[in-house]
This record gives sequence, C-alpha cells and structure tokens, in this order.
Amino acid sequence: MIKLCQRLGAEYADVRLERTYSTEIRLTQDTFDQVASGVDQGLGVRVLYKGVWGFGSSTSLKSDDISKTVRGAFKAAKAIALHARERVRLADASKVKRTVVTEVETPMQSVSMDEKMKLALKTSAAARIDERIVSVTVTYSDSSGESCLATSEGTRLSGRPSRGSIVVVAVAKSGEKVGAIRERNGMQAGFELFGMIDPLGLAKRAADKAIKLLGATHTPSGRFTAIADQRLAGVLAHEAVGHASEADHVITGESVLKDKVGQRVGSDLITLYDDSTYPGGWGTSLYDSEGVPTEKRLIIEKGFLKGYILNREAAAQLGMKPNGGARAQSFIHRPVVRMSNTYLTQGDHSFAELLEGIDYGVYLKGSRGGQVDTAKGTFQFSAEEGYLIEEGQLTKPVSDVSLSGLTLETLMSIDGVANDFQMSIGSCGKAGQVVTTGMGSPHIRIRNAVIGGK
Repeated sequence: MIKLCQRLGAEYADVRLERTYSTEIRLTQDTFDQVASGVDQGLGVRVLYKGVWGFGSSTSLKSDDISKTVRGAFKAAKAIALHARERVRLADASKVKRTVVTEVETPMQSVSMDEKMKLALKTSAAARIDERIVSVTVTYSDSSGESCLATSEGTRLSGRPSRGSIVVVAVAKSGEKVGAIRERNGMQAGFELFGMIDPLGLAKRAADKAIKLLGATHTPSGRFTAIADQRLAGVLAHEAVGHASEADHVITGESVLKDKVGQRVGSDLITLYDDSTYPGGWGTSLYDSEGVPTEKRLIIEKGFLKGYILNREAAAQLGMKPNGGARAQSFIHRPVVRMSNTYLTQGDHSFAELLEGIDYGVYLKGSRGGQVDTAKGTFQFSAEEGYLIEEGQLTKPVSDVSLSGLTLETLMSIDGVANDFQMSIGSCGKAGQVVTTGMGSPHIRIRNAVIGGK
C-alpha cells in the first residue's frame, strides 16, 4: 500500500490497519435491552499530495478494494489541491519500529457472554440497597484486538490493546423528589480488571448518593466561594482548558489561549498536564495515531501557559516540536489533535483546610455534563451533587447546582488546591469522533464562583 501511494506521487502516506473485538451489554431494570458483540476490521489510508490531505477507508482487505481506497484518497487530494489556499507541512518525526502490548491475565475474548451478563446482573442487584431505588441501569463494555501503522517514512508500529469499563446509573424516588447518580470505572487490562475496580461497590455508591439527593433543597444562585471535587475539577481541566490547548483550535483562533504561551493564565497554584504516558490512564498510549512518541505535555506551570497539544501539522505551523497529540477513533477516521489524560496536579491542603474560612459557600461534586466555548473562554457545568458550606462545615444537600464562568477568570480565582488527587475515566467527542480520555484533579477552591440553581 505504501509503495502504491509513493508510485502515485505521495509526498507522505500512512496506513492504519485494525481488528477490534468488542462487547456491549446494557441492563435496565434487570432486563437486557442490549447484548452485542462483534468484530470491526479494516484500514484507513492518508496521503499528502501537493500539500493537501486525502483520506480513505475500507472494511475490506481484498487487494482490489485496498487499491480502490488508495486511489480514492488520491482522487480527493487532487481535487482539493486545485482550490487549496494553504498547503500542509509536517514537522519532523523520528522513525519508529515497535510492538506495544497491553499485558492481560484473562483475555476479554476468553470470557463467555454468559459470565459478562452475570456480572451485569450482580452489579444491578448491588445497587438495590433501599426500596427508594426505583431504577438501575448497568452498561458493560470491553474491547480488544490488533492494530498496525505503517508510514512512508519507515515507521512500523503494531499493538494489541485491551480495555473494559462498567457504568451504573441509579435513580431514587420519594414522593415528587427524584435523585439520579452515575458512577463508572474502567482500566486498560483484561477481564481481571473487574476484580480490581469493584463493580458492586461502585453500584452501592451510586445508590447511596442517589438516596441522599432526595433530601436536597434548592441551590442559591449568585457568586460564592465554591469547592469542586476531583471529578468536577477534572471536567473543568478537560473541557475548559484541555480543548482550548488543542493546537488546531489555537491555529484557527477558536481558543482563548491563542498567543498566550509564556503569559499568566491562572493562579500560581495551577499546574496542568495532558499526559499520554500516565500509568494505566484511560487515554494512555505510548504512540499517537501518526506514530509519534507521546509525552507528558506541560500545558500550564504555576499559572503560566507553557504549550499546546500538537500533531505534526500543527507543530509545523506553530514552529514547535510535535508531542504525540494526534488521535483517531478508529481506522475509518483521520487523526486529529486530541487530549489524552488531562489533569490538575495536587497541592498541599487537606479538604478540611479548604473548608476553613468559608462562611457561606457551595460544595459541588460530580458532573452531569455541560458546555464550553473555547473561543470566548466561557463554560457551564452541572454537578451531580451539591452541599451548602456554612461556617466552614458541610451542611444541607442542594440540587440542580451548576458552576459557570470565564475560563481565565476562574483559573485566576483558584486559591486552594488539596492533596487528594484522583483520576476518572471519560470519553470526548470532537470532529465526529469519540475517544477515551482521563480527567483528574484534587479538590479545588474557587473564590467568587458563579453558582446557579433553580
């Protein structure tokens, strides 16, 4: 394939071949509404012709279909090249030849569907700790397989990834009040991971939190001192800062961090990484989808912006060194600049010390999602749980609580960082692709935060 690309006149070409075995089980109210397993395989080919990308993919590995895919990518590149105003350059990258294997004790494919379904049933049962739990949904997922990357520059990478996760949503109801909590966990490993992440304990925590929400009062709205837990602060790191540090957003002017390298963008308590090398991280990989070695990327150091997440194209445009920030969801997608494991580093305070001195504030836990505008530097996130802080103590639970504001203003207003760092798993959508990501942080305290409620 690479030789065919070169014969057709490619300045650069890469080919990704993948075979992925996956299982998805969803159990709702002890009824299996989805039990599916399958194999996805195929190839994606990317060619650079006269400074323009062409891309094609195929689920067929027959020689004739491969040839058609390559020629189709060239046809697209040539058509675009007639009208393109800008031409792509790639920053230099070293040639790599390596096989990367996720070490497993029990391969996912060796475990029967029946055993995986039984795990879902046990997890659901564990969440039914009280008659007020009226609904439990459990989603089990796993994937494993083989992958290969070859480039016209001589890189040859192969891998055997394996990962699994479980998600529990518990809903409690009492009268007109309803509380819902989602808990999830996962690892890059074989089926043995489900003995390590304790799905039954996960389910019980979700149910217990949902029941506590039934006693919640409405959240006050306004500006208060707020404490965000590890999950919500991790979402802030990912959504508000991580996306803004993706170099393609910076280049197109869609980032509030554009032209700010070397400038202060947060308080001196803020150090933030996007780290593809984080041990066991949900977004960890030793090489990106272009075959570039990944890094622990320093984005913010003690409040000062230090760099961006880069692929080879963006690195050339910005005059920087590529740092392994290109990711593709699968062979049918082209690689784009993406986060991996994005996190704030921990500080020196205990959680109790963060509470000290707050006469009236709000503690926010977990995340129900939200929205962010990286160009304007604004965000709004809804928390799963909330508690009033009164005279340095947690008091009443509150519902429908949200945190919003200006990204840079909020980073400057963080005046306390705890020493209780935690990482959580997540997924991230961009350019029509969804990839696995890690999000982490300790508890953080934000002065004058914008808090919303009903």
